[in-house]
Amino acid sequence: MNDSAIKTFCVQAREKLEQGVELRMQKYGIAAEGVPNAAADAVGALPLSPIEREQRAELLQLQTKLGEGDAAHGNARLKERAAYTWFNRMVAIRFMELRDFLPSRVRMFSRPDGSFGSQAVDEALDLEIEGLNAARVLQLKQASDDEALFRYLFLAQCQELASCIPDVFEPVDSALELLLPDRLMARDGVAQAMVEDIPEEDWLTHVEILGWMYQYYNSQAKDDFFKSKAKATADTLPVATQLFTPEWIVCYMVENSLGRLWMLNNPQSGLRERMEYYIEPDAEHEDFILINGPEEITLCDPACGSGHILVYAFDLLFAMYEERGYREREIPQLILQNNLTGLEIDPRAAQIASLALAMCAREHDRRFFGRGVQANINVVAPVHIDAEELPATAPLLDQPQLMDALAHLDEIGSLLNPTEAELAAVGATAEQLAQMAANDMFAASVAEKLQQAKATCELLAKRYTCVVANPPYMGSSSFSPFMSKWVKKNYPDVKSDLCTCFIERGFALAINRGYAAMVTMQSWMFLGSFEKMRAALIDDKTIVSMAHLGPRAFDAIGGEVVNVTADVIYNGHACLNGAYVRLVDTNGSEAKRQKLLEAIKNPDCGWFYRRDADTFKQIPGTPIAYWASDALLDAFGNAKQLCGYGKPRQGLATGENARFVREWWEVDDCKSIYSCGSIQESIESACKWFPYNKGGDFRKWYGNNSAVVNWENDGQEIRNYKDQNGKLLSRPQNTNCFFSPSITWSKISSGSIAFRFKPAGHIFDVAGTSVFSDVESLKYLQGACNSSVIMRVASMLSPTLNFEVGQIATYPIIQNEEQEPLVNDMVDSCRELSKTDWDSFETSWDFKHHPLV
Repeated sequence: MNDSAIKTFCVQAREKLEQGVELRMQKYGIAAEGVPNAAADAVGALPLSPIEREQRAELLQLQTKLGEGDAAHGNARLKERAAYTWFNRMVAIRFMELRDFLPSRVRMFSRPDGSFGSQAVDEALDLEIEGLNAARVLQLKQASDDEALFRYLFLAQCQELASCIPDVFEPVDSALELLLPDRLMARDGVAQAMVEDIPEEDWLTHVEILGWMYQYYNSQAKDDFFKSKAKATADTLPVATQLFTPEWIVCYMVENSLGRLWMLNNPQSGLRERMEYYIEPDAEHEDFILINGPEEITLCDPACGSGHILVYAFDLLFAMYEERGYREREIPQLILQNNLTGLEIDPRAAQIASLALAMCAREHDRRFFGRGVQANINVVAPVHIDAEELPATAPLLDQPQLMDALAHLDEIGSLLNPTEAELAAVGATAEQLAQMAANDMFAASVAEKLQQAKATCELLAKRYTCVVANPPYMGSSSFSPFMSKWVKKNYPDVKSDLCTCFIERGFALAINRGYAAMVTMQSWMFLGSFEKMRAALIDDKTIVSMAHLGPRAFDAIGGEVVNVTADVIYNGHACLNGAYVRLVDTNGSEAKRQKLLEAIKNPDCGWFYRRDADTFKQIPGTPIAYWASDALLDAFGNAKQLCGYGKPRQGLATGENARFVREWWEVDDCKSIYSCGSIQESIESACKWFPYNKGGDFRKWYGNNSAVVNWENDGQEIRNYKDQNGKLLSRPQNTNCFFSPSITWSKISSGSIAFRFKPAGHIFDVAGTSVFSDVESLKYLQGACNSSVIMRVASMLSPTLNFEVGQIATYPIIQNEEQEPLVNDMVDSCRELSKTDWDSFETSWDFKHHPLV
C-alpha cells in the first residue's frame, strides 16, 4: 500500500473539501457575520427556492448549536462536519465501486477502464438508482450539464445507500446537501486525485485502507493540537488521540484473546493454521470459559476508532462459524448481530468502522445490503439533563455525578462505568418521565433525553467475553479541567494517562475469566505511579502473553516518544507462566513483526520468556521485569538495598538556573572556591561561586565538573527567590549534604546510567542526584553501581531512562568483604584514569596542560 500517496491525498482532500464547503456557506449566507436572517427569501442577489430556504434555516440552527454561543466556532465546526461527511461518502463509494458493491454496479468516480471520469454520467440514461428521476436526468443530459448531472447522481447514490449503510449515508435530507462542494469532478479536484493518485490495487487489497485514510485525514489537525500545547477539549480529543493500529499488532491481540478462547475449547480446530501470531498455551493454563459455539462469544472494542480490531475479529469469527458448518451468506449477519460491539466518541471514526464491517459482510453475502442489518457501532454522545428539567421526586437527582458524566460523554466516553444504583436511578427516572410525557409536551422532550441516557448507561454496563483495544494515549497534563477531576476520582490508581484508565476499564468490561487485550504505553509496567495497579493486576489477574514492543512500533509516529506494549490479560487469577516477547531493542514496525514471528516459532531464540508474574513481587515496586534472571531475582530477595549503605538524595532547585548558575570560567575566580567541606566553611570563605553538580552527559567514574552556583552567604539570594506574588520559586533541600563527598548520576539520560565520584566541595542539583556515605563505602558502592549487573537492574527499574532517587535506593548491593579491597582498588584506578582524562582539557578547573603538548 502506498502510504505516502494516501496521506498526501487525504491531507489535500481535507483542505479542498473544507474550502469548497466554505464557499457554499458564503454563497448562502451561512458564514456571514452577525446574526443571519434564517427566514430570508434571498442572500444578496441570490434568490432562494423554498427547499433552499428550508436547508439554510436548518444549517443555521445546527451552526448555532455547534457554536455554543460562539459564531466563529460554530462556522468552523459546521465546515469541518460537512467536509468530513462528504469525504467519508466519497471514499466509501470509491471503495464499493471498485469491488462492484454498488447496487447499480456502475462506477461513480471512474470509468470501466479505470480512467478518471464518471461511468454513471456517461450511462445516466440507463442508470438504475433507487429514487432517480428519469425526467430530471434526461433534462440535465440534454443540457450537457455534466457537473449538475454528477451532483444529482451522486446525491441520489448517497440516498440509496442510506437504506443499506445508514451510519455512513444517513439521509442527505435538506441540510448537508446544500454544502456539497461544487465541481467535485473538476480537473485537479478531490475526485481526480482519489482515482489517479491511489492505485486500484490499494483499494482492493484490504479494507484497512479506510482506517489509514481516517488517520491521515486528521493528521494535520493532530499535529496542530500538539504544537498548541492546549488542553484537550471534546472537539480536539478524538483527533489528538487517533492512532491507527498496525495490522500485525491487531492480529497478535485478537488471536491471543478471541483465538485463544476458541483453541482452548477446540484444540483440534483448523483455525490454528491461520493464526500466525498465536502463542500456544502451556500444559498448565487458565480455567477458560466453556463455549458451545461462536454465537456465545462477544467481543468489544471500547475505543474502536475506524474499526481495525473489529474487522480482524470479524475474519476470525467467520472462520469459527464456517468450522461449525454455517453457510457463508448467513455468517455476516450472525457476527454483526451476536458477536461484535464498538464504542467510540468520534462520529467520523464510527462511520468508518460501520463502513468497514459492512464491507466485510458484503464480501461474503451479495444480498447483505438488503437485509437491514447494521454493525453494532455506538457513538457515546453526551446527554445534557438539567436538574431543573426533572421533577423533585426524580431518583436521578440523587446521582449528580452521573448527570455530570452524561453531559461530558464526548470526553470520557466508554470510561464511564455506571453503578447498579446509577442504572436504577436513570431507569426509574426515564419511566417516570415517560408517564408524564403523555400529558406534557415539555416532559416529552426530557423523556426522550432520559431514554437516551438509559440506553447509554445500559450499553456501558454490558460485559463481554473479550475486550480488545488500542485505547487513546494522552497524559494527564493535557486533560481538560473536567476530565482531570473526573479521572482522579474514578480512576485514582491509573490517573496519569488515558490508556491506563482504559486498561482498568477493560477489566470491568470483560466478564470473569474473559480476556482483555490492549496495546498501551509501557509506562504502567515500571513507573511508581502505577505500582498499585501492578500489584492488583498480579494478585487478581493473569498476564497470558505480552509483546513488549518498545519504541517505533508505529511507523506513523517517529522517535522514542511512544514506547508501547501489547498484552493479553486473563480476567482472573491463574497459576501459569505468561509468555513474553522482548522487542524493545528492535527498530521499526516491520522488524519487530519479524522478530515476534521468529520468537513464536522458536521460543529458544533469546528474546522469548516464560515467567510467573508473582515473581515480580520480589523486585521493589513490582515492575513487570519478565526478563530478569532467576539469580537477579534472588539478589533482590537476599541482598541489602543501596539505601542501607548510603543516602540517595535529591538536591537544590534554584528556581532559575539561568540566573544562578554559570560555567566556572565565566565568573570571578577570586569569588570562587572549590574545596569547602561544609556550609560553615562556605560562609566563612565569603565566596559567591561554588562547584555545582547538575548531572550532564554520560560519563563514568569522574568528571562533568564545569558548573558553579551562586551560594553566597549560605544561598541567601536563592533561598529568598520568589515570584511577584511572594511564592518561593527555589527549593533548597537536603542542604545538610552540601559539600560532602558523594557518587552522583544524571537523573535523565539518553542511555545507560553512569555513576561519578564527587569529592568534598560540591553542591548538588535536582538533576545531579547523589548518594552520600563515608569515602570508603562510596568506593564499593560506585564499583557496584557501575557494574553490568546494576546496569541490568537499572533497565528494569528505570526503563524510561529517568533515574529517580527512589529507584536507585532499591538497587540490590551484595556486600563481599573478601572482594571489597580489590573492588576499591579498581575503583581508585578507574577514578584516576577518568580524572586524568577530564583534566586534560581546558574545560576542567584542574587543567594544567594538554597531554599532547
